[in-house]
Amino acid sequence: DGDRPPVPISFPQAAYHAGVQAAADAVIALNARDRTGAGQHLDVSMQACMVWCLMNATGFPPNEGRDVPGTGPERPLPEPPRVPGLETPGILKCADGYVTNLMGTVGPTARALGEVVYWRIEEEGPLPDHIPQIEWNEWAKEWKANKITIAQVNEATQLGIAFLGTKTKREIIARANSHGLLNVPIASTADLLEDVQFQARDFWVRIGGRTHAGPFARFSRNNVGNDAPAPTLSAARSAATSAAHRPAMIDPIKIDGDPQPFKGLKVADFAWVGVGPIISKFLADHGATVVRIESSKRPDVLRMAPPFKRRVPDINNSQFIANFNSSKLGLALDMSTAEGRQIARQMIDWCDVTLESFTPGTMDKFGLGWEEVSRDHPDLIRLSTCLRGQTGPERSFGGFGNQGAALAGLHSITGWPDRPPAGPYGAYTDMIAPRFGALCIAAAIFERARSGKGQHIDLSQVEAGVHFLEPLLLDYTVNGRIAPAGGHDSQSECPHGVYRTAGIERYVAISVSNETEWRALCKAAGLSAFADDRFASLAARLAVKDDINAALTQFCAGQPPFALASALRAAGVPASVVLRPSDLYEDPQLLHRKFFVTLPHSKMGPTPYDGPATIFSDTPARLSKAAPMLGEDTDYVLTELLGMPAAEVSRLRDAGIFV
Repeated sequence: DGDRPPVPISFPQAAYHAGVQAAADAVIALNARDRTGAGQHLDVSMQACMVWCLMNATGFPPNEGRDVPGTGPERPLPEPPRVPGLETPGILKCADGYVTNLMGTVGPTARALGEVVYWRIEEEGPLPDHIPQIEWNEWAKEWKANKITIAQVNEATQLGIAFLGTKTKREIIARANSHGLLNVPIASTADLLEDVQFQARDFWVRIGGRTHAGPFARFSRNNVGNDAPAPTLSAARSAATSAAHRPAMIDPIKIDGDPQPFKGLKVADFAWVGVGPIISKFLADHGATVVRIESSKRPDVLRMAPPFKRRVPDINNSQFIANFNSSKLGLALDMSTAEGRQIARQMIDWCDVTLESFTPGTMDKFGLGWEEVSRDHPDLIRLSTCLRGQTGPERSFGGFGNQGAALAGLHSITGWPDRPPAGPYGAYTDMIAPRFGALCIAAAIFERARSGKGQHIDLSQVEAGVHFLEPLLLDYTVNGRIAPAGGHDSQSECPHGVYRTAGIERYVAISVSNETEWRALCKAAGLSAFADDRFASLAARLAVKDDINAALTQFCAGQPPFALASALRAAGVPASVVLRPSDLYEDPQLLHRKFFVTLPHSKMGPTPYDGPATIFSDTPARLSKAAPMLGEDTDYVLTELLGMPAAEVSRLRDAGIFV
């Protein structure tokens, strides 16, 4: 909300991102030990993990010369619509709450707008006579062909939005599943337990008399177990002292050259947008040969999403998609053709690991389903990822991480208590699920080295997201409390807020979690009215939090943000400037870690990429090359990796297979 300070997700997230990242990287390091026989030290940066949650934001300063809209001095101003005159707010009121709204101009977003209009026509009758009858799922094409005006499109859209306001969340998600709407309920923690997809997948498990989230992914052979409550402190100590010896290592591979954990691993990546490509990027940056398979006939939506180099839109000029696809090779392949599907099968037969993010059942229709491709390839590992998982009545819902955050309950806990929930930045579950996916594949590779067998992994992005608020679910099931969007409030820290400083739209975040920090803040900020022992406890400070916040607001106003944050930290108070994406390139800690890596892209030229969140002491991740242009390495992949004769490649190219 531009008229108030920036607001975080009300349940702290950074430790969860760093925790899953650490788990994934630990298993990657175990794979490295299988190659070298040596352990190593891993240094996980919580800050770097959170930078990855910015999606495309870090690409704006070096490529477009500005911060992503909404994060700079213009933040209070409403973001201009993509199409002037078309109003499609991101959140809509419905009969019993709120739903997300992703109506747009291209692909699924254009169809989503059209399907809302069609639903309204179906139940309430034709649109007013002055609005032309068009193919609403292709409304943008109809508009560009001058068959309808934007004013008329907007009028029909507002009628559709008003119609959605009469429907319940349950009615809207049912229609979304059957007709491709991109409107989904903004679920509360209470709603999650009633979700029919979670119930159908037996996601909830009873442990120690309480309801917990189930596995973050489903494995066809070695499923994730969660059958015991968290141990008491004494039980944990006992388990640590009585634990059996660790299992024997396998004999390390004799390495001649590069010790990277996944050197020699072959990966066919059929995924698109965020989750799958980021997972395979983890593998590629750790040495795997990863081939990204895509087609200009149905291009990845991120290829035409900003930031663009020099602000020039082009299918090969977007840093959004490039950032997720470093270190990979690119194969252009039209899988709508029989010969294209045959080559896809050859890629699967070639690889050790394959990823896909199609609507469940699509690979089966292509003749590339798990049962088919694993029959003669028993050591194959496949990860299938989509929003809602491969089974259940809502498995076919095809949304993005924006909808994932809403369905996982993360949207409802982000915003101000006196306003509709604002939701986290961007497609948030697209930044959660890849860490779990990398962990899953690394574990499957590690297990395969011992069993010789592969397996199929079902990664639901929504189920992964639920794990990032599970304590709030326990609070509901045990205490009956529904987690709200809490603004800056915290139940464990006070003060805990974001305060305006000198400069345009500049803020400092301050949090105090114990008496030592509180006394340091009182001294540094001159909070003499609160300096006596009456306010030493958290409970006492929470009782007067509004007064404390008012005093801190007055103290911070007019002070230089970076100097203020530095002085507070020096005094022992946790504080940070609320950084813009452009600030990250000058952040001392990210500079020290050499986080940003500049790579020469074939079209965009030298471009900074987000680097790894974890530094491996012996086998560091390496961004070996910039992301490929669409199909950039087609000839190399076909002739060198698949061994296809050049004449056959030429014939298939002439037939239009490599587009």
